[in-house]
Amino acid sequence: MKILFYIGGLGKGGAERVISNLSNYLIKENEITIMTDFNRKSKYALNEKINIVALDKDDTIQKLKIINNFKRLKKISRVIESIKPDVIISFLPLPSYRVLLLKRKIKTPIIVSVRNDPNAEYNNFIKKIIMKLLYRRANGFVFQTKEAQKFFSKKIQKKSVVIPNPIKNEFIERKIYEGERENIIVSVGRLEEQKNFELLIHAFYDISKDIEDYKLIIYGEGSLRHDLEKKINGLNMHNRIFLPGNVDNVAEKIEKAKLFVMTSDYEGMPNALMEAMALGIVCISTNCPCGGPRFLINDKENGFLFELNDKEHLKELMKEVLLNKEDNLFQISEKAKKRMQDFKEEKISKLWIDFIENVINKKNTKEDKDIE
Repeated sequence: MKILFYIGGLGKGGAERVISNLSNYLIKENEITIMTDFNRKSKYALNEKINIVALDKDDTIQKLKIINNFKRLKKISRVIESIKPDVIISFLPLPSYRVLLLKRKIKTPIIVSVRNDPNAEYNNFIKKIIMKLLYRRANGFVFQTKEAQKFFSKKIQKKSVVIPNPIKNEFIERKIYEGERENIIVSVGRLEEQKNFELLIHAFYDISKDIEDYKLIIYGEGSLRHDLEKKINGLNMHNRIFLPGNVDNVAEKIEKAKLFVMTSDYEGMPNALMEAMALGIVCISTNCPCGGPRFLINDKENGFLFELNDKEHLKELMKEVLLNKEDNLFQISEKAKKRMQDFKEEKISKLWIDFIENVINKKNTKEDKDIE
């Protein structure tokens, strides 16, 4: 089967990571092409058999200029005609809109993968209208949570499926760290407003006198680096809060930490949280839309949840974990790791393949009926 994925780029991000993981697994028995807007090296390791097609050499093309979007549509059409995929899977709104604009011309079945909270993704009248007009053309949809699925019309829901993210086997197969854990709190994510790292920084600052020997390390990069660094320096916490940027060996960097904290305002199915749980790190997360964290965490059983922007509860939970004996927390670690067994690459990839085949078969059946 020929599968064409389309996404803006292959930088650091949840959608990019899912495409990379899926492609690496599906390439074993399928022909995989990843189409991107710009010619940039993938931030995630990809099997050399995967074909990467960039529509443009760099990102100097302005997305909002109508003429440039028409040029890109022509390039997308040429790529599709050349590859002749059995299915196109688009990730994120803009790539999905582009391929759906070509739907009547290309005829190839299109699956739209919704990766974030739709309330945040389609948060104004114009975005909702564009989404409703174009999404009706898609043959199938993949959502990460039932909460995200329910945002859309009954017609879309009927041709959709809920598939959570896969976790790379290196996290699943890694044993829970059995040594004495380091006095470190970790978080992983883009330094952007959605992740709300300012809340984590302030919560850590407020309890810093109670946990004087602990440090906070936030791995990731983004547009808010300068603002967060300014905040850290303003609190005189530069010796205890660190922003080392992106790292390749995340598992090695965080596996010895005492605690992982996610403070996002919204998420789809948070990869960083899943990976931390798979490593057996005790995790605290916002109970944020669109339901990913509470799908993963049974509160007080395999992790802890707090409501959005509830700094006082976050502080209580952080102190509860950090001042507790590790022996009392090991059961939570074990249950967290056990929960992540449900998200092995082979299990999640099988769900994708089954849905892809179902969409293709429905498309072919409809065409046969039309001929008759």
